[in-house]
Amino acid sequence: MAVLAMSKNVKNIPLYGLIICVLALSGCEKTPPAVATWQHAAVGTYDASVSDDGRFAVISSVNHKAAFWDLERNEKLFQWQHNDSPDSAIIASDISPDGSRAITADDRTFVIWNTNTGKPYGYWQAPARISQVALSDLGRFALLGLRNGTAVHISLETGRRLEFTGHRVEPIASVDLSPNGLWALTGASDGRAILWNTQTGQPKYIFEHESRVTLVRLERQGRFAFTSGTRGNAIVWDLTNGSERTRLQLKPREYITTAAAFSDDATLIATGAPDRDIVLWSTRNGKKLQHFKAEVRDSWKPVGAIVWSVAFDQANNHLLTTASSGYSQKWAIDPTVNR
Repeated sequence: MAVLAMSKNVKNIPLYGLIICVLALSGCEKTPPAVATWQHAAVGTYDASVSDDGRFAVISSVNHKAAFWDLERNEKLFQWQHNDSPDSAIIASDISPDGSRAITADDRTFVIWNTNTGKPYGYWQAPARISQVALSDLGRFALLGLRNGTAVHISLETGRRLEFTGHRVEPIASVDLSPNGLWALTGASDGRAILWNTQTGQPKYIFEHESRVTLVRLERQGRFAFTSGTRGNAIVWDLTNGSERTRLQLKPREYITTAAAFSDDATLIATGAPDRDIVLWSTRNGKKLQHFKAEVRDSWKPVGAIVWSVAFDQANNHLLTTASSGYSQKWAIDPTVNR
């Protein structure tokens, strides 16, 4: 594993690949039940994002529409769609760190929404096929991960665009953006996760992996980053110096992670996986602290659920998750876990 600090050179695993992973069923480990379970899609979902405080979620169902849910009241506030075309499924979404805006994207277009009124701010065309998206506070900046290997940082106030081409023309699999929009973290099939400045396009750190990078996440205060690949390379990085802080102690069936979130104090990280796994880890030593299993549509059939998104609630006492089965759930964090 190599970490490169650089000064110059300027959310994909295909769904069918994840479904294959889901079929590798786990054992009979006893896991705690959810505090609450809500069905938010009748058939299933293409994508979902939970807000940083765990209060809201954008859920894209297979009927090609996205719904904005209040998870505290289990109330659907708004229903969004880009157009009436059956081919315009919403495949990526994000909620700004402050919760005031949301972004939804289909294969070629994206829309920014006001989460208080449900009204759109605008409708934009992407320069290539979209794989993942991220938003800054107030939706001032958007980050697009494209399947041609380019990441595009956009100022929604001025229209300024910066194209980052540091991923060797490999599809961008995951993106994240700092709350102020100044730093972007992108991961791609070239085995690299790159932290770069969105004003200059210059990389600060390049994190080399032994496999494709499938997930990247920034800790909101900018202290840490999380990156994960397809062969168990799930790592927490110290962003003060680019060093590896800890490596999650994954088992073979946990090799792919599809969701991750840091606690407010960054002592914990929660992850989701294609085989229903929701796991709480220590960022100090990488040890597993708690394990949950997401709800499936029919427990008697050999199918699983991809965990799309995970978040801590405001008190850091619970986890909120959404899964491809169409269920959102709330989980209690054991107050005695050793952080």
